[in-house]
Amino acid sequence: ESRRGVRAPVASTSQARMQRIVLALALTGAAGLIAPQCTVRAPRAVLRAEAAEAPAEATPAPTFKVIDIPSDKPKEEKEEEVVDPKAEEEELTKDIKGKPIMGVSGFFNDATRSDQRVLDVLHAQNVWGAIVAFSDDMVANKKRLMSRSARYSGLLGVLRFGELNSGDVATSLENAEVQAWLAFDVAPTEVGATLQAAIKAKTVERVVVAATGPVPDDQLKVVEGEDIDWSVVSFDVAALADDLPEGGPLAVDRDSQDLASAISRDDACRVVAEAFVLEPATKKRFVVSNGGEMSALYLRSLREQGFSRRAELGKLIQGDMAAFEEAQKPKEEVVEEKTEEEKKAEAIDRAKEYEELFAESRKQAAEQRERAISAKAREWLSGRWEAKKYSTAAGIDVEAYIEENWAEGVKEASAILGYTKKNAQGMNVDDDDDDDDDDDDDDEDDDDDE
Repeated sequence: ESRRGVRAPVASTSQARMQRIVLALALTGAAGLIAPQCTVRAPRAVLRAEAAEAPAEATPAPTFKVIDIPSDKPKEEKEEEVVDPKAEEEELTKDIKGKPIMGVSGFFNDATRSDQRVLDVLHAQNVWGAIVAFSDDMVANKKRLMSRSARYSGLLGVLRFGELNSGDVATSLENAEVQAWLAFDVAPTEVGATLQAAIKAKTVERVVVAATGPVPDDQLKVVEGEDIDWSVVSFDVAALADDLPEGGPLAVDRDSQDLASAISRDDACRVVAEAFVLEPATKKRFVVSNGGEMSALYLRSLREQGFSRRAELGKLIQGDMAAFEEAQKPKEEVVEEKTEEEKKAEAIDRAKEYEELFAESRKQAAEQRERAISAKAREWLSGRWEAKKYSTAAGIDVEAYIEENWAEGVKEASAILGYTKKNAQGMNVDDDDDDDDDDDDDDEDDDDDE
């Protein structure tokens, strides 16, 4: 029994030892599996020291050699040009004082348009004390210009009306106390006589004469040595178009690319009106034409810089467009100077082309006028027959009545359309007034004939 009691502890001790051995082996295997994934991080200071001791990577040698050759030209400092449109416009504009009286002639002779545009431009300048609109029929002209826009703009407050006596223009200007005269639509051969009338008028101090077509040099001799501000504007086009908008490409003192091309009548009105207040236009004759693409490019550049329409025109008259046009040409382009014989031949051909174009323009205008008068005459005679068909015109067919009274109808239609002046009895302009006023008179005339 004593041996069994001793052996039992021995067996228990061996079993416990075996468990410890197995546990140690298991821990050793687990450590082998975990060890590769876990590293001990070195202190930060050690890492910095190692990085400082590590040699830097070598910079690769360049494959080419740079040679700096100094230029023998001095360096130019480019200064940016500062554009001041307002300051330039002030230099181009005259300082007109005293609120002088402006007289306007050559307009208001076509019943199909009011010609108010030129008055609006002059009024907007705010330098004229009054504006006198001269015409052949002062009553009809006053009725034409009594528009709503003229009332709202204040134009009616400075607008006056007068008739210009063709036999003594200077006296008419003096009687109206005109100090500045705008003479529009003057024949090129009548420019000298117009300037002479302005010189003769004691009140006139400045004048602008506008003509369509080339103005001969001898027409300007009358102003030599005279103490008067004058400008002569020559429109180098076949006609002024009523249907073109204002703001087209204009050119000054530059050959027109196409004589048959027109410019806007509104543009023409602005040119002649602004000529009074632009310094470059003083005592100068200049030619205005359709500028084409080059002029459009130049004017677009001015408008992008903020120049006004007045400044644009002043720079054109001053000749600034020539430098712009020269800068647009290729450097290798060389312009050959024309000989005197070539210039004379070109001038002769140009004059012939002008004559043909003007003749065609006058023919078309005459045909248009004849059609308008014929239509108005038929309308007026038809209305007159309608009012008399139960009295003096009873039993007469309308066509027979029109044919019988055609001469009188043409005369009345011409007056209604503004092509002829009213008669001494004061012929009315409105159709309704004509019919009402003429009924009794016509009945009396018909009774007298009977």
